[in-house]
Amino acid sequence: MKKILLLAIALVLSSCADNSMSQKDMNLKIVNTFWDNILTENYQVALDLLHEDLEFEFMGICTICKKYDREGFEKQWFMTVIPEVLPDGIVLTKVNQMANEEWVVTTFDGKAMAANGEYNNRYAMVMKLKDDKIVFFQEYQSDLLAETALFEKEVVDMK
Repeated sequence: MKKILLLAIALVLSSCADNSMSQKDMNLKIVNTFWDNILTENYQVALDLLHEDLEFEFMGICTICKKYDREGFEKQWFMTVIPEVLPDGIVLTKVNQMANEEWVVTTFDGKAMAANGEYNNRYAMVMKLKDDKIVFFQEYQSDLLAETALFEKEVVDMK
């Protein structure tokens, strides 16, 4: 009887040890792994963290502001749109991050060269997680800067 009781206690303790990471900490780990890998040669690691039901939207009113599903994010946004507007890539520097059991918000400063010169934008990346995968992702930025730097659009006074 003592052996069974000791075995039961050991199983309970080992299962508690395996679940020591909170959901918030797990979400941060998933999102940070995504960001550590998406713009590198390990981009497939990042793409594997996307939920099959992913909804992505580049927010704002601009030429490339649009919604994508998971396949569209990978094949259109990541493999086509981004290389076309930022052929030399972009450097993102994390500024701040906050999270809870469902959401992670990360702010970045971005530096890149685009068609019309420097494209140094600031971003807020809003992500919701489900089943330890990113299921919802909105990217907020200056759509005015996107239009002028990426597409050589001119800002005019409205009178």
